[in-house]
Amino acid sequence: MQVLRRLTLAASAALALSSLAALPAAAQELPVAIFGATSGVFAFGGVPIQNGMRMALEEANAKGMPGGAKIKIIEGDTAADKAQAISLATQFGRRDKAILIMGPTNSFEAIAAGPVVNELQVPMFAIGSSNAILATGPWAFKVQAQAVDIMGFLAKYVAEKSGIKKVALVFDQGSDGIIEQKNAFRDGVKAGGVAIVSENGILTSESNFLALATKLASQDVDGIYVGAPPEITANLAIQLRQAGLPAKVRIIGPSSLASLKYMQTGGKAVEGTIIIADYAAASSNPLNAAFLAAYKARYKETPDNWAAMGYTLGQIGVQAIRNAGPNPDRAKVRAELEKITNVPVVMGNGLWVKDKERHPTYGGVMLTVKNGELALLP
Repeated sequence: MQVLRRLTLAASAALALSSLAALPAAAQELPVAIFGATSGVFAFGGVPIQNGMRMALEEANAKGMPGGAKIKIIEGDTAADKAQAISLATQFGRRDKAILIMGPTNSFEAIAAGPVVNELQVPMFAIGSSNAILATGPWAFKVQAQAVDIMGFLAKYVAEKSGIKKVALVFDQGSDGIIEQKNAFRDGVKAGGVAIVSENGILTSESNFLALATKLASQDVDGIYVGAPPEITANLAIQLRQAGLPAKVRIIGPSSLASLKYMQTGGKAVEGTIIIADYAAASSNPLNAAFLAAYKARYKETPDNWAAMGYTLGQIGVQAIRNAGPNPDRAKVRAELEKITNVPVVMGNGLWVKDKERHPTYGGVMLTVKNGELALLP
């Protein structure tokens, strides 16, 4: 009986082991963190950027990653606060063991988070035009073109095609990226023969621009460049018109104005605005139709400049993870981000190219506000 019992137990154990061996192995989980200003004054960009990144990661999981791995999406809201960006980057790197961090929304957040990701040696793929993001160290990358690149398109158009000869500058003095963009535009139009009448710093916390509007309305200018979030710029435009700024004086601005919130807030005061954007929903790019359809199906709205920026970032980040092969780690993903270039995208001219200094370029799209909507400029 003892022998029979031992044989029975051994057979049962062998059967249990064979049953366990037959179970499919659990899919490898790849933690990827996405964060940005989904609340606060920069939510105009943070929300659609987050939407775009999330959609790219969800599409990657649906398509399948190498070895059957699945991306675990971890999200955070910086609220456009440097301290929060630092805290979240630390959390993603230490607690969540992220192999890649995507975001944050703008240069000043990314510059703040840069030293953290370099210390923890976790790659960060950020939004922001400032080269100071890259200067934080080799683990920091960015998807957005540098200020001198993207603003060069705007300066060239204003100097050569708009008829504008005198410009006043207004800019958010609390944002490194916005200041770099203002300087690049200023230098570009000056080189093209346009006179700079004045430079005026503002804060995103301001809402009463009566004194500034009165000053600008009295100046002899053809255009006013404003580097600030869309609702703040629209509010300033309304006050400028109320102060007597003629309708023929055009507002000029960076891609922050390629937002529905700008037209909704500004109304007739922002008609004719000249905008340099990274993306236009009316683009004939072959990739755009699929992106438009997928974004509308997922979020029930038309994607804007920032949705396309987030989606592009997400797609390139996913490609870096794929290129790292099965069992990717932070070092492998960083190495692939270093190498990746010539990626077909929905933005700009349709091709995202990165040079040896990690500076991306992809061209630009010139837009104007016409009848309350964004339209392509010839």
